[in-house]
Amino acid sequence: MSRSDSESWAVVTPGDVLRSIRRRVPSVIVTTLLVTVAVVALLVVWPNQYRSEGMMYVRLGRNALGSDPTSKSSNSVSMQESRTAEVASIGEMVGSREIAERAVERVGVDVINQPRNWIEQSLEDVSAFMDSDHALVSWIPKGEPKTAGEMTAEEYETQVEREKAIKTVQKAINVNVAKNAYTVTVGGKEDDPILIQSIVQAVMDEFGSYHVDAHRVQGSESFFDQQARESRDLAIAAREKLQETRNEMGWLSAESAERTLSERIIDLEMKLSSADSELAEAISQAEELRRQLDATEPWVPIEKTLGIANAAGDTMRSQLYDVQVQDGEELAKLSPSHPRYKRLQKKMAQSTELAGDEREERQETREAINPVYQDLETQFQTVRAKAVGLASRRDSVSERLEATQSDLQRLNRDMTVMARLTWEADIAEATYREHARSLEEARVNAELDKNQMSDVSVIQDATLNLKKSGPMRGLLSVVGAMFAFSLGLLQAILRDSPVDTRSSTPRSKRERLENGRSDRDHGDQDRYDGQRDRFRTETDHGDLNPHHLSASKASGAVSDDLSQDNLGQEAMDAVESVASDVDSSSGSIAVADGNGSSGPSTSLPR
Repeated sequence: MSRSDSESWAVVTPGDVLRSIRRRVPSVIVTTLLVTVAVVALLVVWPNQYRSEGMMYVRLGRNALGSDPTSKSSNSVSMQESRTAEVASIGEMVGSREIAERAVERVGVDVINQPRNWIEQSLEDVSAFMDSDHALVSWIPKGEPKTAGEMTAEEYETQVEREKAIKTVQKAINVNVAKNAYTVTVGGKEDDPILIQSIVQAVMDEFGSYHVDAHRVQGSESFFDQQARESRDLAIAAREKLQETRNEMGWLSAESAERTLSERIIDLEMKLSSADSELAEAISQAEELRRQLDATEPWVPIEKTLGIANAAGDTMRSQLYDVQVQDGEELAKLSPSHPRYKRLQKKMAQSTELAGDEREERQETREAINPVYQDLETQFQTVRAKAVGLASRRDSVSERLEATQSDLQRLNRDMTVMARLTWEADIAEATYREHARSLEEARVNAELDKNQMSDVSVIQDATLNLKKSGPMRGLLSVVGAMFAFSLGLLQAILRDSPVDTRSSTPRSKRERLENGRSDRDHGDQDRYDGQRDRFRTETDHGDLNPHHLSASKASGAVSDDLSQDNLGQEAMDAVESVASDVDSSSGSIAVADGNGSSGPSTSLPR
């Protein structure tokens, strides 16, 4: 569209459009009826659509709670997020191509691709006719059967049919996952209720095994079996090495031995301290008892008897008397100067003295051991024996303490080796337990997978709905009628354009015309519009006599009338435009020039 056309459409008013439509009312009605009838006919012959629905429930099972045996479980897994993600993933998996392929294998390619309505049957008949040797199509060159790679023509055709069935299933199936729910709705729409029920049921049934296969870890059981055997041998070897080292070192357990030696050292130190204290006390007691014994008499008199006769003294005095008598007689015989005389006197003095001693009274005294001394002696001996025992015990405790401290030092040296061996044994045992646990999980999962036990269960089988679900012929008919009416209006506007595209009137004159018309009063404008509309109406309906009316008379009459209203040159330009419209619609009226002269007149057909 040129710039001038765009500017012409810019000045079109709704009244101009309505007038163009009013002039084309019959064509609008015909177009609307034809398009509406076509739409309704198409809806009538269009195949019915039938819907089938099924529902699956995602349970809180092993796939949601358990993890892959080959992976490490996380401590920050949210159960809600895990289940929500699982349900969303199931929705995506149900609509996957793999499920469509399994459904095709279960239902059958021929069953799915079988024509079920007149459209599919017509297309199949046309294709078969084109591939036949009929005379009408025999002249059309036939191509070689298609192949791909190492596939034969039959295999290629089979694959094409299978792909067609897969696309049919994918197009027919739709999956709906409810928000914040654990259900998955599987629906489908097709022109055969039995077929769509079979497809929906096949999709749900096949998804159970597919879901199991999706969570299956191939080769995990054999892998963990081998790992468990190897880790078990390593754990046994590490534990045997630890026990042998303990036997060589003499320790059953480094921790228990250290605790025992520590307790023993503490006990021996306490005993040694107690023995030293008691020994010092015993030595002090012994020294004190020794001083008391030295100051105590061992014997004490217990009885004393006086005036006891002395037979020996009497006998001795008798004998001394006889000797004295003899010595006196002999002394009498000797002179005082005789040496014997002195000896006899000395002998007689000693005998008298001895006899005098024997004349004293005799007494008898009985003595006994001092009990105080005896008790002190007993205590002394006891304390001394105790001191000897305490000294011996102190020496023994001291020797045992030294031996225990030596064992503790040896234990400290051996603990490093034992700790390393214990760590190795513990790590080997932990690894074995982990592998054994994973092996058991893999074994249980394999058994469950073998029995096709999935967390997704079908809680509603595919429904068989014999009541059509589409197409909505009533609504679509209304929409088609509205579309037909719009199409009729459009063709009326395009055929009877309110824009004078053939007018040679310059853009400036039309602008002056519009400005002049806006300056006139409403009376002149209404009269001008009425005369122009009346002229067009009479022309369209044939009220004007084409044998007596020429374009010059029509334009002259209008021009005279407009001249009386002082419309000026702009109104004359409008008259030329009207005459051009009449000529375009009737094809026989000549357009008058600007000075009012007319060309050759042409009669209008009635």
